[in-house]
Amino acid sequence: MPPYENLRRRDNAKPRPGLDDAPPQPAGLKRSTSLERVQAKLRAAKHKAKKKGKQLVKKAKVILDRDAWWTSLGYDPEVKARSVRWCWRALFLLTTALVAAARTFAAPAAPVAFSLFRAIATNALFTASGYALITDTYRNPPPAKGSDSHYCSTYLGPYAFFTKQSLTIQCAHLALSTAAEVALAPQFAEFAAVLPFGLGDAITATAPGLLTLAHAFAPFAAVIGIALTLLYLKLNWFEPTWRREVLDATNAKGIAFTEISLTAHCPALPIAVLDVLCVKRPYVYPLTHASCKSVTHFGASYCVFYCLLTLANYAVVERYPYPFMRALKTPWHWVVFCGALLVLVCGFILPLTFGLLWLNPTGGQAPY
Repeated sequence: MPPYENLRRRDNAKPRPGLDDAPPQPAGLKRSTSLERVQAKLRAAKHKAKKKGKQLVKKAKVILDRDAWWTSLGYDPEVKARSVRWCWRALFLLTTALVAAARTFAAPAAPVAFSLFRAIATNALFTASGYALITDTYRNPPPAKGSDSHYCSTYLGPYAFFTKQSLTIQCAHLALSTAAEVALAPQFAEFAAVLPFGLGDAITATAPGLLTLAHAFAPFAAVIGIALTLLYLKLNWFEPTWRREVLDATNAKGIAFTEISLTAHCPALPIAVLDVLCVKRPYVYPLTHASCKSVTHFGASYCVFYCLLTLANYAVVERYPYPFMRALKTPWHWVVFCGALLVLVCGFILPLTFGLLWLNPTGGQAPY
């Protein structure tokens, strides 16, 4: 076929509707349409980023404003503020009482030299204990109105719960232990000498007794810390009712309650073990028959005290602080429960604590 035939057929072909009869588009129009699409996408992305930024700023303001944070989660911020005040007042009163009691203790019989390791280690344990207490005090949600926890804290505040009691005791003990270790430093005498109003003389006079008190109080503080972690794991963490009513319900509100709960309860055991095993000096408060007997009586008395306090609070508010206590319906149930606590404390935790003190690398004699 000659080439001109193809051209003739192409010229005689019928125009295609919508294509051949449309006016030709300028070449620049397609480029401008693509540019408009890109600009539209950029505007949409900018608007989305601006909206997300406003949401983040609003969320940050809520988090920084703790009252707004608790209100947004359905809690009463005044209940939380009251719980925080209870905590710091109790810590101050307990620390003050221990300092006053230190004046009744004599200085250690053997000379005690300053140890940089013990000063740093005690401060580290105090920091860890303080972090657990602060986590439980500030991050733990307040009791919801109408809940058993809310009724239990009507008169006792957060100290209706063993957790707050034990964390406060351990933190106060380690705070005084840190102060006693620092007071042994040679430079501390120079610092105390320049303090006004006779504070230096008062601190210097109290420091030796404070060191003895810190060592005498260490076994009891260790018992409380070890008991906190063990009882939490047994009666809370592995207890289905508590997990359902407290742990799962609080996590569902967007609170990292699993992290908060573990942080508040689990460090107490390793802190207590390290304190008596590595930091304390056994020769300052030797493990004699009399000393072991005194610590055992103190630990047993605390078990009875906590049970009586819980029952007295129940008589007023008709609520228990922990779900498992609902099963204790008769006085005999409470007798058995108190007996079980005594066996746990006096038959297991206290012997373990005495064993850790005996295994302390310092040994029973003062180093020369």
